[in-house]
Amino acid sequence: MPDRPLVPRWYVAAVLAVLVVSTAATTGVALVRDGAVGWSLRLAALAAGLLLVAACSALARPRRRRPMRTTAAGVGVHRAPAATVWPLLGAWFAALAMAASWVYLAVTDFSALEGHGWILVTVVGALGSAPDLVRLLTGRLHRWQLEIGPESLTYRGYRTDETWPWSTIRGARVQQRGPAGVLIDVKGAGKDVVVPITAFTVPAEQLVEDIERGRAAARR
Repeated sequence: MPDRPLVPRWYVAAVLAVLVVSTAATTGVALVRDGAVGWSLRLAALAAGLLLVAACSALARPRRRRPMRTTAAGVGVHRAPAATVWPLLGAWFAALAMAASWVYLAVTDFSALEGHGWILVTVVGALGSAPDLVRLLTGRLHRWQLEIGPESLTYRGYRTDETWPWSTIRGARVQQRGPAGVLIDVKGAGKDVVVPITAFTVPAEQLVEDIERGRAAARR
């Protein structure tokens, strides 16, 4: 099947433009502020900059066909690139540190804070991500990875960690939206999983073909 981009160019341009402006604006303001406020703004600029790097990797990277990495056990692996994963993780940590600095300022020098509504949203968001931080520290928050083995198919990504015997896989197909990626059709109601294409460096069509090839090999 022909490869085609699933993420619209206008969406990529809009996201990158917002992140460029946000990074430039927060960096500019951070450079002219000092003290705890200045440090919190530097953390905001760092988070925005790292998000920009991750977005460039996830959205703007050309997706080209390339061979799967194969382990000694004969398992083919597609893995999210470091340029997407580590900047995203760094941006999260920077945002957590920024929220912590704002809580500190709220306790020690509330009058120094500006934009209380935005600060409240950020702090609440940081608190809401606490369960994911626990998952990360306990090894239950996963780098996106698709493993195509002789006997089973495994997908790990964010909170998902699923392994299916090939006998339970009906097939795979490209999903255009919500999110764009590859839908793995699993037997049983409500068990289908979508592998987001933004997490990988190959086109969705290759993921589908590799899954179907593994499924066909298991039937022989």
